Amino acid sequence: MRKIINSFKLASWIIISICVSSCNNGSKNDSADKKVDSLPAINNIIAIGKVVPADGWIKISSPINGIIDEIFVKEGDEVKNGQVLLRLKENTAGIDVSQAQAQLENLQASRQANQKELEKEEILLAELKSKYETSQKLFDRNAETKETVESDLSNYKQQIQKIASLRDQLKANRLSEKEQALLVEKSKKELNDYTVIAPENGIITDLNVEVGQFVNGTDDLGNMIDNTKSVVDAEVDELFADSVRIGQLVEITSVGKTNIIGKGKIIYVSPTLVNKSILFESANEAEDRRVRRIKIEPDSSTNLLINSKVECRILIN
Repeated sequence: MRKIINSFKLASWIIISICVSSCNNGSKNDSADKKVDSLPAINNIIAIGKVVPADGWIKISSPINGIIDEIFVKEGDEVKNGQVLLRLKENTAGIDVSQAQAQLENLQASRQANQKELEKEEILLAELKSKYETSQKLFDRNAETKETVESDLSNYKQQIQKIASLRDQLKANRLSEKEQALLVEKSKKELNDYTVIAPENGIITDLNVEVGQFVNGTDDLGNMIDNTKSVVDAEVDELFADSVRIGQLVEITSVGKTNIIGKGKIIYVSPTLVNKSILFESANEAEDRRVRRIKIEPDSSTNLLINSKVECRILIN
């Protein structure tokens, strides 16, 4: 009898414990649900970025091999498209241009002289024609001799032949002049090969040459950028990778500071996750998590320093 009573007490105690535990778990779950519901919504995401030229770095190179004779710019100079940056030592290119130009000028002078001669002879032709026609009319009236008519006709025909010859000569002059003009252009182009010019408008960021240095046509002599067009290459942690979209607005600040130095919008979002890049300068920064790369286009009023590291606050709502 005592054993039955003890078993009944034990069973009652187990049932009560289960009920209390269930109540406690229910209270904890309710509290957890309430805590989740009370979490604040994410309004922005911070991405780390680097300001780079929109068109990349523009390479400065020489069209030919040679020795640098003069350098006209330095790092930090603003240059225009086609501006001469440096010049190589010339061999005979300058002399060739002068000789070709002098020959062209001689041909032009000869053509002009032949043109004037032709104009003068055409006037004489008109006079001889008129004289012959008058003689012929007088002869028809028996007022002029046949010899005079034949002489005037002969002079008139000779003048026609002379003018035809002058016109052929003038045509040859024009052809020679055209060929010489092409030769002048070729010589000038060869001379231009001794100059290195700016391929675009921009700023010289580095120049790795000095006077007297021999350079090859494949050498990288320096770089320049178009400082009027920049973008921010940035990286978003994989935890927030699904929250970024093209067109989202961005506020840009200097790293470690709160004041906004520019605004922009996302223009590119990578379709994949990758390891953190060289934007993170220490080894610890590049560990563990992956990132989604994005590009941000600053608005027209934003002026950012190329190569500067920035924080980009992406506005979600």
